[in-house]
Amino acid sequence: MKKDLMSFYKSFLNAIILPIGNTLIGGHYLKNINAWRKFDSLSEKNLHELQKQRLDEILDYAKKHVPYYIDKNVSSIDTFPILTKSILREKTNELVSNEYDIDDLDMHHSSGSSGIQSYTYMTKNHTFYLRALQTHWWNWSGYEIGDNLLQFGISQKRTALKRLKDVFYKCTYVKAFGLSENELEETLLKISRKKRVFIAGYPSVVNQLAKAAIAKDIKTDIAGIICFGDKLFDHYKKRMLNAFGETCEIVDTYGCAEGLLMACKHDLDYYYIMSPHVYLEIVDDLGKPVSDGKMGHVLVTCLTNKAMPLIRYKLGDLAIKLPEEEFPKNRAFNYPLIQKVIGRETDVIKTTQGITLNVHSFTGVMEYYQEIKQYKVIQNELERIRIEYIKDENRLFKESILVEIKNKLNTLTKNCLDIQFQEVKKIKSLKSGKPQIIESNLKR
Repeated sequence: MKKDLMSFYKSFLNAIILPIGNTLIGGHYLKNINAWRKFDSLSEKNLHELQKQRLDEILDYAKKHVPYYIDKNVSSIDTFPILTKSILREKTNELVSNEYDIDDLDMHHSSGSSGIQSYTYMTKNHTFYLRALQTHWWNWSGYEIGDNLLQFGISQKRTALKRLKDVFYKCTYVKAFGLSENELEETLLKISRKKRVFIAGYPSVVNQLAKAAIAKDIKTDIAGIICFGDKLFDHYKKRMLNAFGETCEIVDTYGCAEGLLMACKHDLDYYYIMSPHVYLEIVDDLGKPVSDGKMGHVLVTCLTNKAMPLIRYKLGDLAIKLPEEEFPKNRAFNYPLIQKVIGRETDVIKTTQGITLNVHSFTGVMEYYQEIKQYKVIQNELERIRIEYIKDENRLFKESILVEIKNKLNTLTKNCLDIQFQEVKKIKSLKSGKPQIIESNLKR
């Protein structure tokens, strides 16, 4: 009976409520969801042709209608200047198309995690386009509009429209950071009374929820988890599956607050690049392209936002594209693939020997020492790092633990780093509230 009611509600939501919402608000949410379903079925050749067509169109449009590019001698993508966060902030008005009034556009702002706050603008319809793509990713986890949803978010100021959306989408919205153990337990107890629940949020927060579920032995019916906003480490994923069941489908996404949803994992340990929406380049420190399989800086060009075309936008991320000859033959979709997203440029430790350590280098060592509750790696000089750490008061801490950690890191770096430890009571997070494992203050 309950299953029949659920099916009826989903049908009612999709057939009546959402179309009415589309009409009242002026978006094309459902139309865009259907478009992405069609993209999923396209061949590799057709996807490539579609991306090329859209890239040519947006470059041509920018040359004619975006003041910042009109006087520049640009033609092909590689002749366009790299767009940095500083330029985006300082030249905002010049980067908006002369066919649009900036006051009529939706404003989106970056998380500011790189230290530079910046803004992008788009039409309301493009905002709905992004929401449709986000929903499409959620569908990859098995989620259907109308399923019970637990969503973690930063903004606690829910507008009337968002509160209405929460009601129809059966969404429980919870703050993403600063949750106490009692709040985590309350959240678990609330969703434990529901069937077929999906979780959407920051992996670090879902990891804390999983910890609490294990510690309090609270059983839930979690069908899928959609991760966004920070890193999904392997030990997070293991804990989630342990807490919520091995059949729980976990989807890891790659996007940014500036209105770019770039890639998503599904059936592979690689990210599918949303090529109808973005064009990605991987370049070296001088802006020259690197070979697929090599790590470099991510440049992204948005193919779908004419109001403010972002062309060769340098996110501040490092990533590796998977070479085409290594694409798995049996994969769900034919989109191009990212082999690995390393993370922010400031999420990397450099050494005098040219050895680079990323976040996973440290998590791969530290995850075996549960006596350390939290840590942060800080680099102010090339020759040394400082590891701030907080002890877990519920476990016996021995000084030999620090010696073991140091020895393992010395092995990774061939003894070229001076590694210092500092016990602290609190570790500072980013302004957004996100935890940060590496803080690099080297000049770049």
